Amino acid sequence: MTTATPALHVHAALAGKRVLLTGSTGFLAKVVLEKLIRSVPDIGRIVLLIRGDARERFEREIATSSIFDRLRAERPDFLPGFFAEKIECIGGEVTAPCFGMPIAAFNALAQRIDLVINAAASVNFREALDEALSINALSVQHIAELARAGRAPLIQVSTCYVNGYHRGAMHEAAVSPARAAIPRHADGHYDLYGLLQHLQHRIALLRAEVSDADELARRLTALGIAEANYHGWNDTYTFTKWIGEQLAMAAMRGRALTIVRPSIIESTLQEPAPGWIEGVKVADAIILAYARGKTNLFPARPEAVVDIVPADLVANSIILAAAEALQTAPAMRIYQACTGATNPVTVGRVIELIQAESQRNWRQYERLFYQQPRHEFRVVGRPAFLLMLRAMRIAAGGWSGVRKLLGASESPKLEALRTTQLLALTFSFYTAPRYVFHSDRLQALAQRFGSEDQARYSVDTRAIDWQDYLCRVHMAGLNRYALRPRSATPPAPAAMTRRDYAWHRMDTDKNLMVINSILLFEGAVDMERLISTIAYRLPNYPRFTQKVVRRRWVEDEQFDITRHIELEQMAHDVPREELQAHLTRLAHLPLPADRPRWHMTVLDRVNGGHAIVFRVHHCITDGLGLVHVLNHLTDDNGLHGKAPSPVGHPHRAVAHNPVCSAVVRGLSWLKIAAHVARLSVLWPDAPTQFKAPMTGAKQLVWLPPLQMERVRAMSKRMGVTLNDVWVAAVSGALRQYLGEHGQSPDGRALRAAVTFNLREKANAFQLGNEFGLVAVDLPTNVDDPCLRLRQSSHRMTAIKRSHQPRATMAFLSIAGCLPTALQHFALNLFTSKGSVVLTNIEGPASRRYLAGSRLTDLICWVPQAGKLGVGLAFISYAGQIQLALFVDTDLVPDPDRLMQLTYDAFDELELATQGETAPQPAAEPAPPGMVITTS
Repeated sequence: MTTATPALHVHAALAGKRVLLTGSTGFLAKVVLEKLIRSVPDIGRIVLLIRGDARERFEREIATSSIFDRLRAERPDFLPGFFAEKIECIGGEVTAPCFGMPIAAFNALAQRIDLVINAAASVNFREALDEALSINALSVQHIAELARAGRAPLIQVSTCYVNGYHRGAMHEAAVSPARAAIPRHADGHYDLYGLLQHLQHRIALLRAEVSDADELARRLTALGIAEANYHGWNDTYTFTKWIGEQLAMAAMRGRALTIVRPSIIESTLQEPAPGWIEGVKVADAIILAYARGKTNLFPARPEAVVDIVPADLVANSIILAAAEALQTAPAMRIYQACTGATNPVTVGRVIELIQAESQRNWRQYERLFYQQPRHEFRVVGRPAFLLMLRAMRIAAGGWSGVRKLLGASESPKLEALRTTQLLALTFSFYTAPRYVFHSDRLQALAQRFGSEDQARYSVDTRAIDWQDYLCRVHMAGLNRYALRPRSATPPAPAAMTRRDYAWHRMDTDKNLMVINSILLFEGAVDMERLISTIAYRLPNYPRFTQKVVRRRWVEDEQFDITRHIELEQMAHDVPREELQAHLTRLAHLPLPADRPRWHMTVLDRVNGGHAIVFRVHHCITDGLGLVHVLNHLTDDNGLHGKAPSPVGHPHRAVAHNPVCSAVVRGLSWLKIAAHVARLSVLWPDAPTQFKAPMTGAKQLVWLPPLQMERVRAMSKRMGVTLNDVWVAAVSGALRQYLGEHGQSPDGRALRAAVTFNLREKANAFQLGNEFGLVAVDLPTNVDDPCLRLRQSSHRMTAIKRSHQPRATMAFLSIAGCLPTALQHFALNLFTSKGSVVLTNIEGPASRRYLAGSRLTDLICWVPQAGKLGVGLAFISYAGQIQLALFVDTDLVPDPDRLMQLTYDAFDELELATQGETAPQPAAEPAPPGMVITTS
């Protein structure tokens, strides 16, 4: 007589239990978390393991998610209480032993956990091998160690694609390598000791061989693909996820382990809302490229079954597996959450449905489609695809060459071909599958639960109506949740000001008109959060989504934020010297003219944190405008969502009322004209090494910051401005540098071009360029530091009272009207009058945060124009002052020495002014200190 298998119950299994969930900032884990909160409200506790400041990241990245909109609407008072009472956030790193925690804390955590769900993963199909191995494989050992210590079942989320290059029916069982032979343990898992030793050895050899961080990242990515292909997998992701499965099996031998393998996870079918999705997934990248006109060709097998599964069905599978693991004897189980065997849909059918919906209802998806799709989406076999791609590349490349000869930008067709090639390289394996995934065991598991649980935690993929899901649910969800809203009507093309146009075409092979800055942050970078924050905020400034076309700002219809924000993974933590060399390389790169002229390079391992190199072409804005943008992108604390406060960030310019009479304006313009004439007849500056011919080889350097209070104390003692102190210190440094290089500093004073802000701070949001360059005779021929400071102050005060700043701004406006050759001639004539550029930037006064990370340092370099090849910048930030130097190395071959001398000159001034007192105020009050911003 046989006994019936006892029925399982989700609520009975999970009520009162303490569940640890990893990967909770990711898409799938959020769906699991929401379902647990909504369906098992009396669960004991949910412990979230989150990297960095765990609670702060939870409040900012998880608690604010739209995944909880249904709960907020149905039970508005419930969710805050649950978050406060039953969500425990633990700061830890899954890739580190004991999660980077003290062993005692790790053990204490293990003792208060009843279940572990590991949903942490890197889903980058072309990840560098060392990163993918660490996140997807080796971290599983640390998670299994916690589960073993707490005698808790482990639910390991994997992927159906661990089946690699196998073919045919893929069942819920352990997978053997499709190609290379790996020894198998008697208990069923594979012995990976030799494989891991081999991979680590190959990684170590590459690190020893390659010093350049970019080249190392490329080589590690190529190594991952090569090793994956050799052993029987299509990419590094699937290879390392298989390794993770085997490590989990070995570590949890004799304990409760359930591996849940989803196929291609897409938006939810029903819960918590139809179509909920976060970010762009596998199929969506191709849909988005088609919608934006970047591709209409892809290698695929139309008759092949593509396995797509809604996220809520995957979450339900995980919860059912967890309930089983808690209510039955320990065992090793494998379940596949997939649709291929139960409700198959072919590649051709998916394309047919998506394309028909796109052609018919594209206007309903205003964020996805900017215009009606013009071409049909075609799929061809891989050999035909490669031939067609080669032919189109030759044709587009030839046409692009003709366009460049005619002075136009690169052909958009060439960019579309690059997009097609990248998508095919990354995703073609998933659209040409040669196997079908089965989920018989998962469906059998569901039958062991009562009818109520089967309905609440459905894993029945036969209920999916593919036409309804793809055309109504998924397309609408992708449009609503994954993509940024667009304005109702794109801004009309706007004419550039003459000054901005002059800066736009001022680039030469020796001087690029790019403002280079670097932002240094504490902690690890969260790219998803960073990109989403910038993507939401930066378009408030149209110049950052517009390109220049025939002297006009034109909205870039192909604008894609990911083309402007690039992650560079460092092989190791980068010190200042290495970072300096890296920045110098970036500073030589021109910004592409066929898109908005700005770029961010994110460096993931810098000085124990991360850094962002922010490069903006001068035609977009000057320094005051750039600081305003940085203030808008960042927050005054780490607790923020995507949406910035609208206060203080208007979207349109403020009209100015003319307050001067025509007579007064006429007199002003006469004075401005006189100053332009006077500047044009000035003798060229003294023939020092700073006036030598330039080659265009640049270097950026900087030193640790000065404390603002030190410089402010000097200015107060002497009755001068901070800028006067800066000019005097630079004068002393240049004097000392020339003396050390055998050039007498006691003759003629050097002349500098100093930037002078001419706009109100309140109008900085308008961007553009509103400053003048004033010619200042630096007291480099004066030996006494106090006298240098007084002369600097006297000369700067005289300039403030003159029309010289407006004269040079007028000069730039006039230059913008001239033919390019005449503009360069006029600019060279003007810049021959000086030797260096000086700028003083007033940065944020208090600490700022971007995407939850604290900004520790802000450094900015001033570009040079014409015949100027030395630029020194002085930027304030949160009570400190950062000195930065940008030079042509033929003029200053040892820029670190000049930078150090500038630093020393501040020390000299501080010492020399100790016994000095400020002069008595004149009968007529002196004008207020000016704010000088970057050129």
